[in-house]
Amino acid sequence: MALWFIGLSYIRYFLIRIDHYSIQSPEAYRIYQFLREHRRTNSQGIPVIEEVRRKHLGDNHFLEIVDYGAGSKRMVSNSRRVGQVARVSSSRLSYNLLYQGLCSLTPANTVIELGTCLGITTAYLAQVTSGRVFSFEASDALLQIARRTVAAYPNVTLVPGNADFTLPEALGSFSSVDFCLLDANHTYDATVRYAEAVWPLLHEQSVLVIGDIHWSKEMNKAWNEIRRLPGVTLTMDFFECGVLFFSKGLSGENLVLYYPG
Repeated sequence: MALWFIGLSYIRYFLIRIDHYSIQSPEAYRIYQFLREHRRTNSQGIPVIEEVRRKHLGDNHFLEIVDYGAGSKRMVSNSRRVGQVARVSSSRLSYNLLYQGLCSLTPANTVIELGTCLGITTAYLAQVTSGRVFSFEASDALLQIARRTVAAYPNVTLVPGNADFTLPEALGSFSSVDFCLLDANHTYDATVRYAEAVWPLLHEQSVLVIGDIHWSKEMNKAWNEIRRLPGVTLTMDFFECGVLFFSKGLSGENLVLYYPG
């Protein structure tokens, strides 16, 4: 899928997105305001993690990336510099903080991340996780970097291998999942399959995040199907990701929201 799809999707998002002035539900308003305040008060990020990011950005060593998903729109070759991966494939600070804020809204006992990449988001999640973060990554080259990134976080377990096989095995040992970020295989089949796999373990206080929901027609279709699954009581579309809530008493709205990038 060409980059034009992302461009057109962003134009549509830009035209229909709203901010706090237009949110009718008090609870949705509270969540949205919390997330924006969390970003504002942590706008410089966590210094020790941001220092690691700066080192990654300046690293010119090449990695051979294993990619079981839809690949990258901006990097054709699987041979990529660490700095390229940090700049293009890793989430920006504002979204690290968004995921961290969302995770902190849950009990954060069992936290799942699909797509460790260099481990930056993993570290941000670990900061607010009371239990364990299980982060899944198929590429050994990326995992070698991520292990150094999260070395200071004993509550992180990095799970190597193709999530098609490692995720179902891991889920079999969990009684529930509090926060889940699906940001790995950006294909329709895999995204829906992963969401359906984790679905029985979600509860009222859980939050599920789908990354890159406007990355392609496939991902847009997956998002639209997942957000209509039983149990969803509120969704938020921040363009780069979609967020699903399950708490009873929420508005049932599908909010397309401004989020400062």
